[in-house]
Order: sequence, then structure tokens, then C-alpha cells
Amino acid sequence: MADSTSPPWAQDPSSHYSYPPRKGNEIQILIDGEAAYREISAAFKNAKKFIYMTISYGDTDFLMVPQNQEPQEPLLSILSSRADNQVDVRMVVWQPALHTPDTIPDPAPNKIAGVNEGPGSIQARWDQAPGFNGRYKSVLNLFDPKDINFSAEFGCHHQKTYIMDDGADGYVAFVGGINPVQAYWDTTKHDSLDKRRVEWKWPYALKGDKGLEKIPPLHDIFYQIKGPAVGDVLANFCERFNYATIPYAHVTSYVVPPVNKIPEAGSTEVQVLRTIAPDTYKDKTPDGDRGIRELYLNALMAAGAGSLVYIENQYFFDHGIISEIHAAAVRGAKIIALLTWRPDEGTFLGKAELEWERISYLRDQSDLVAGHPNVALLTLGNCRPDPRTPGKYIYSETYIHSKNMAVFTPDWTVMTGGSANIAFTSMWFHSEMNIALMDPALIKNWVAQLWSEHLPISVDEAKELIGKPEAALNFFKDQAARNQKALYQGTSPAGRVYDWKSTEFPARDLTGIDLK
Repeated sequence: MADSTSPPWAQDPSSHYSYPPRKGNEIQILIDGEAAYREISAAFKNAKKFIYMTISYGDTDFLMVPQNQEPQEPLLSILSSRADNQVDVRMVVWQPALHTPDTIPDPAPNKIAGVNEGPGSIQARWDQAPGFNGRYKSVLNLFDPKDINFSAEFGCHHQKTYIMDDGADGYVAFVGGINPVQAYWDTTKHDSLDKRRVEWKWPYALKGDKGLEKIPPLHDIFYQIKGPAVGDVLANFCERFNYATIPYAHVTSYVVPPVNKIPEAGSTEVQVLRTIAPDTYKDKTPDGDRGIRELYLNALMAAGAGSLVYIENQYFFDHGIISEIHAAAVRGAKIIALLTWRPDEGTFLGKAELEWERISYLRDQSDLVAGHPNVALLTLGNCRPDPRTPGKYIYSETYIHSKNMAVFTPDWTVMTGGSANIAFTSMWFHSEMNIALMDPALIKNWVAQLWSEHLPISVDEAKELIGKPEAALNFFKDQAARNQKALYQGTSPAGRVYDWKSTEFPARDLTGIDLK
């Protein structure tokens, strides 16, 4: 991504990415599920030629635009109707090695209406992910290498992408982290009583309002792209569809990219980044791709005094990246990281991540980072009046599922986001997709929108803070301390940020609340 404002690492000829930077794109950030799936749903309905998508987790009855009173058409019904109208609709679905909640396993376990039913139906292929067998090492010798052997039970095709024509002469792609699962749909309010986040028993009723007690509000992001970078998202889909491990070749056909060259649509340079495990697609990427991890490491290595690093991530489990976060803090960079309070607590995934944490020597490193004065490790929560008792409040965590990093320096700015967690799995052998860009004004505006939601302050106030790294760090730390105090006193907090390690959110008891 070399230009007059590029850091030295951006011109490194030794970089190994699947796709180069592409000029001439228009890109938007879609914050939280309501905004993201409203745009994706509209794009589905506009498409006249093709709709291609990759799924890791999903609900076959996911409502993209749920309403409190009148349920809307679910995802697969929309796609089936488009296929009925001669739109080429295809999807690649992750096939987990073990039964995994919120996935659509082949054959799901029964035949899915409208899928693989011949011409005019949705064409679906399922893709099993490999594990990882090799040396876990740092390219910079930041820690001792270790031999690791993870079976396919730990592998995941984790990408979430949608690509389609726009119904006219253009094309659009969506790259992000929000799964088409009802619990992942949310608004920027993150209201713990919003029943639209609870799974529907199609077509008439909720499966149970008690789900709101178990399922916290969730924050996440999609990026909408128009322009040449869409071609790389499309190329990734074609690679995965054509080389899927469960191809259903008797009812699905080999896909040829429906467009050879996508015209420019804006002025932003965008690079599509991936993680692909070695030998996943032997004829195409035999050595795999760790471009997302390389971008993280390179950007962090170039950050120092006068720099601001802003991170949102579900996990914090990659030793090499966390080592570089600490090194940047030592050089004087200010680090603000919003991390999930207790990711996947009590689940198989949660236990597995703790094991990866142990293997990657992370506990000591995480404590080292958390204790540095230039670092704020925080989480998100929310508060709303309790309708049962005047003057009382309902508190909840807000599950951080977004995976983004922005680095602001006096000379350049870079941002990356998509599906990849700061985790050994996402950076080494899960299939992931991120985008990256170096448009300072656009990135500043996006981060200001996020801060406006979390703190909350105006976008203009957030932009002013971004330009003052030390003031921003102190603002987050001070508000987190005040919010934690308000939580424990039972009063209303000033914003939504809390200390990551020491905050304890109470269990949600919604007994007696009429959610109808």
C-alpha cells in the first residue's frame, strides 16, 4: 500500500499477500447488525446476476430485518426467491468436525428447502477445515518456537462474505464478522431487552424470551466495498467453492467468476487480506496465507511515540501480536483495546481458547500488557432502566464480536477489520478475511463513530480526542473507572466502557418483565 504517506513496511517486497492493494474503491463501515443486514438484505433484492456468500455460523431462519410486530422473510427464503428469478445464488458453508452450536452442518441434518434442488435453487457446498501441524514461531524471534499439532476439530472456515452485482452496472461486496445468527443481530443501543435478538420459531413466535437472559447484546461490524477490491473477495469465494471438500458435484457446478474486471467506484485504496492454512487448497494456495497477521505485526512494529492504537477484538490470544502491542507501548504508543469480557465462557470454544492461551505463553504477556501505563484494556457494557422498579437499572455486558485495529501515527494511518480474531487460530490456520486501508480521514471518521457509540460523545468530540493520544487514553481509563463504580453502586453510568479484568457484570434476571 505504498504512497507518499506509507510507512516503510508498506513497501517491503518480501510481503506475501494473496491480493495486492487495489485503487479506486468506495468503502463504508456498517456498525452493528441492524445497519449491516439492512444493507445486505437490500443488496440481495437488487441483484440480477449473482449472489455468492461464505458462512461459518448461521441460522436457516435468520431474520435480516426483524420487526417487533411483524416478522420478515428469513435469509434463505430471500435467497430462494432470488434464485427463482434466475439469479445465480451460491454459498460455501463451514462443515465443523464436531457438532458445533449455531452451524448449518451437512446435510443440516436434513435437507434444506431450496438448497441443492437442481436448476433454479441455491447451490451450496460444505467445506471442512484442516487443523494445524507445525512450528508456532515468531518471524521476529519474539518468543521460543513450539511444535503444535491441532486436529481438524480445531479448524474453522471463519470468513463471512457476501458478493453480488448491484442490479445495474456495478458490483458490491460485504466483508466482516457478523454471523447470520439471530443472537448476532443488534442495534447501536445494545438494549438487553430487545427481543429481536432472540431466535424466532418461524413464522409466528419467539423460541423463548428467556433467551435474553442468556444472550447478551453484541457489537460487530461489516464493511461494504465497491470497486476493484470486490474482485478479490470474489476470487476468494470461487477458490473456496471450487475446492470445497463436500462439493455435491452432481447438483452443483464449478463456478467461473461472472465478471473479469470490476471498474473503479471511488478513490480509496483497499487491500483484501486472508488467513488460509497451508494445503487447504493445494492447487491454489499450497503454502497458505497469513497476510492478516503480517499486517498486524507490521503496523504495530511501526507505531511508537505520538501514535494511537485502537483495537476491538473478541479474543486476545496471539502471543506475537500481543508482544508487539507491548513493544509499541514501551516505545510510547498509546493503546486502547476493547476486548470481550469473557469470550465463550463455559463452552468448548472457551476451553479450547484457554488451552491455546497456555500453549502460547500468553498469561504472563497479557498481564505485562495490562499493567503498562500506556495501555487500557477495556470491555463494553450497557445499562437501561428496569421497567419493574423505578430508579433501578438492568446491567449487562455487550459482547464484543468485532475484530478491528486502527493505528494513527503523525505520518500515516492504517486500519484493518473483518473476521480475524487476535488469536493463534485466526492468525495461523482458520480461514479468515479482513480488509485494510490507509485513508486517514475515512479511518478517523469511522473510529469517531465507534467512540461516539461507546463513550458516548459526539463524533466531533471523538475526532478531537483521536488527535490527542494521551488525552484519549486517559478519557477511556477515567470513564471506565467511573462506570465501574456506578455499576457497583446501582446507578446509571456515564458511558459503556469498563475495565476488562476487574469488572463483574451481574447475571440478567428478567423475571416479571413483559417483553410482548
